[in-house]
Amino acid sequence: MLRTLELRDFAIVDDLSIELGSGLNVLSGETGAGKSLVIDALELLAGGRADTGTIRAGADTALVQGEFDEPGPASASRRLAASGRHTARIDGELVSVAELADRCGRHIAVFAQHGALELQAPAAQRAQLDRLLPPEALGALARHREAFERHTAMRHELDALAAAQRERLRRLETLTYQIDEIERVKPVIGEDDRLRGELDSLMNAERIVTGAAAAVAALTEAEPSATELVAEALRHLQQAGRHADALEQLSGDLADALTALTAVATEVESFLSSFEADPARLDAVHGRLATLDGLTRKYGPDLPAVVEFLERSRAERDALERLDHDAEVLSSGLATLQAELSDLAATLSEARRLAGATLSAKVGPLLRRLGMPHAAFTVSVTESAKHTAHGTDTVEFTFSANPGEAQAPISQIASGGELSRVMLALHLVTGTVQETVAFDEIDAGIGGKAAHDVGALLAALAKGRQVLVVTHLAQVAAFADHHYVVSKEVSSGRTVTSVRRLSDAERPPELARMLSGSVTTASLAHAAELLDAARSTAAHEAVHLVE
Repeated sequence: MLRTLELRDFAIVDDLSIELGSGLNVLSGETGAGKSLVIDALELLAGGRADTGTIRAGADTALVQGEFDEPGPASASRRLAASGRHTARIDGELVSVAELADRCGRHIAVFAQHGALELQAPAAQRAQLDRLLPPEALGALARHREAFERHTAMRHELDALAAAQRERLRRLETLTYQIDEIERVKPVIGEDDRLRGELDSLMNAERIVTGAAAAVAALTEAEPSATELVAEALRHLQQAGRHADALEQLSGDLADALTALTAVATEVESFLSSFEADPARLDAVHGRLATLDGLTRKYGPDLPAVVEFLERSRAERDALERLDHDAEVLSSGLATLQAELSDLAATLSEARRLAGATLSAKVGPLLRRLGMPHAAFTVSVTESAKHTAHGTDTVEFTFSANPGEAQAPISQIASGGELSRVMLALHLVTGTVQETVAFDEIDAGIGGKAAHDVGALLAALAKGRQVLVVTHLAQVAAFADHHYVVSKEVSSGRTVTSVRRLSDAERPPELARMLSGSVTTASLAHAAELLDAARSTAAHEAVHLVE
């Protein structure tokens, strides 16, 4: 709820602070005194369009500032500059006008003469209608909103996968080729070194055979052979060792050497008998090494790097193939969600049609009680194939105030007074979420019993919230919980607007002035009657008007 409204250099306001109360706050005063400036200031606080023309002549800036009670922000302000650079603040912090409109619009609703922003958008009309939905329909709305958010996220993810499909397929084709090429070879870490050793042997087979044969001949076939010479030396050493312990020990070492020589000769002979320089094997080794070298040139400096590349490629291929699987899962999930959305949207549409019929049936009679005897009001609910977070419905309020005239969208209504009364009726039927609601010239073109009913309905709306009303009708002002008089005077050659809250004793004279233009015995008596009538109008009587 708005506790204080401050205006500085705003139109014909110099410096003004208004302390507002809960319930019904009425502003009255002579035409041109500046009553609507309060409404204009509230519109600015609610994020409305700024106009540098509202800056007081001779000033560089204009300031509108409000202080709130919970649950709203502690304070909010708009500063208009002649340069066009306007600023908005919430609790002293700079914010965008959009943020100001979002946060303060949750707490302030303004219905001015030039039109009500709340009713100009189909989304706002749908929100008004949804306040009449039963709990089960509201539950369906919440589930639809959640399903729509999931559907949107999945749709974006699937679109992203589809957009990258060509690149993904190209990459998958490359990976598949590379993996197949390596897997066909089946490289084993270390085999290239082993094959190079084998190749060296195959290419030097003649040298190997010649050398080995010569070694065998020297060991066993020569006259004398190496083994014969060592054997003879062993006999001599053994004889001498019978008389010298040291030589006996050395003769044992020499015996071991002879055994080793014999064994070497046997192994070399065995090697020669099994060694074969197969040309076909030479070609095979050459071919295998060439294949392995081809892999290392393409995929790594050595076989361990090639094998590592293969494992990475397999992992990447598997991930890309999973994306295709994910796309299938997403498509299936989208189909399931679409069916759920359609069912929930159908439930919402049916509930909205019923609520629309109820709203039409209640608002029309209310408008006729509010000084528009020929008013017609209709709520239409149109389904479409396109889902939003709120379903598939487009809600439109249509209205006509004159007999024989076709109904038109409510946003196109020219009369601010009619629009304000439509908004009053709507809020009384559907309720309002804002703690502060302001109406400008709601009583335009009415009087008598209709004016009394408007006052009673405003008082009913003000139960539990704050309602501000600019009025010229004493019948409306009589219902005020707080009555303010807006006046202007000339000070130092400048016109200045002021606002003063009336005491209980001051109210009858102001009502008398509003009734007859002057304070007379008769007008005072009439004012007293209006106050008594307003006080005696029980709350259930106002509610009865809604029913």
